[in-house]
Amino acid sequence: MLFPTYTFLYFLLVVVVGRWLLPRRAVLPFLLAASYVFYLSWGPIYGLLLAGTTVVTWFLGQLIERDPRYKKLWLVTGLVASLGTLAFFKYAAFLVQQVYALAGLVDDAVVPPEIEIVLPLGVSFFLFQMISYLVDVYRGAPSEPSLSRYALYITFFPQLVAGPIVRGGELLPQFDAIATRPLSKGPLAPRAFDPDRFAAGIDLLLRGFLKKVVIADNLAAWSDVVFKTPGAYDTLATWVGVLAYAGQIYGDFSGYTDMARGAGKMLGFELPDNFALPYLSRSITEFWRRWHMTLSRWLRDYLYIPLGGNRCGRVRRYLNLVITMGLGGLWHGANWTFVIWGLYHGLLLILHKAWLHLTGPTLIGRHRPSFLYGALAMAGTFFLVVLGWIVFRAPDVDTAFTVMGHLFDAPAVHTGPRPDDMVRAMWFLGALAGAHYLGAARWPKRLWAALPPPLRGLAWAGGILACYVFAGRPATFIYFQF
Repeated sequence: MLFPTYTFLYFLLVVVVGRWLLPRRAVLPFLLAASYVFYLSWGPIYGLLLAGTTVVTWFLGQLIERDPRYKKLWLVTGLVASLGTLAFFKYAAFLVQQVYALAGLVDDAVVPPEIEIVLPLGVSFFLFQMISYLVDVYRGAPSEPSLSRYALYITFFPQLVAGPIVRGGELLPQFDAIATRPLSKGPLAPRAFDPDRFAAGIDLLLRGFLKKVVIADNLAAWSDVVFKTPGAYDTLATWVGVLAYAGQIYGDFSGYTDMARGAGKMLGFELPDNFALPYLSRSITEFWRRWHMTLSRWLRDYLYIPLGGNRCGRVRRYLNLVITMGLGGLWHGANWTFVIWGLYHGLLLILHKAWLHLTGPTLIGRHRPSFLYGALAMAGTFFLVVLGWIVFRAPDVDTAFTVMGHLFDAPAVHTGPRPDDMVRAMWFLGALAGAHYLGAARWPKRLWAALPPPLRGLAWAGGILACYVFAGRPATFIYFQF
């Protein structure tokens, strides 16, 4: 049940109507049932793993809180169970292949077996939420006494399969507000039907549709061609393909987040944002504060800080950055390209920290950087990020090097008119750049807030029409594979 489909829209309509018409005591069970219907639409077998890990981690959370003498044991048990599950489904085949590859260096007759393990949809996301819940309870946060509310926190369908990664303290109080307290209490409490929140949800949902079906899918048509046959195109075509992927992955993933947050708002709940115009970042550190923010925060709080963070000297800090980003890259998939991508970003973060240490606060902190410095820093950061996306997108390291080579030294093999997909990609890259500018400016937000409801309705109608007229060939969400 993909988001930008009629099936999902009909499903969401039914869920929204049921959420606001049902008695308060029936809302959470109804949403839990709807979330399992959504997840089981991908395959019944997935639901067994989701339900089993949910029950186990909820029970361990109760033990951590109620049995403080052995709470470390229960935490380790939960971490081993969660990470072991993730390792089996995501990395077992990869590890076996590496073992046989090493054995093949000694004996050419060694043939690796064919291992196919179906990766459950969204397993990386919901297992990370379970881990964060267990660690938070271990650190003193209250456990959730209701198994059904905890299950809804894990399975809440807008964010179930591709995030954002939501912490228990962000979503569970909103559920508790429905179950145990008047709807009008608390800043996060879902109130009675709020037209403004509902309209904001529709706006986010439509914005996500536009990012996905208009921007990302049109850019995917050319980026897929370039990465499928990397040696067949000249420098300009290769650059357009690489930039198209940078735009595609942003439109694809931030579009999913917008749709998830929009659906959540329509149901009366707030989900955390995941993107803040990351391609306008002026440093790689700033980029990771703007890109996939819930994952960055998760890696910081549950990996980087427990490793020692920046509390153990500069060398240890740099080592912790490399470990964190390397594992963050591996989280994306069982492929050396993801590991290299993570280590690459770890190295960039180290270089940026070292640069700040050398220059001190004088250049960056006490004096506001000039426009030229900011523009150069933004362009340099974007260039480094785009180089990283080549490794991230390529199916293997050889393809990544081939694409990089053609960025700077490719024969002029092209004659005649450019392919339509390439020309279309250039247009939509310009549209994405313009959208970033508008997103950074204040006046579009003020103008939108000042529009009366009829004009907003016309704008929504225009957005819907754009989805029909300019939609690209449907492409699966990139982060569904993770």
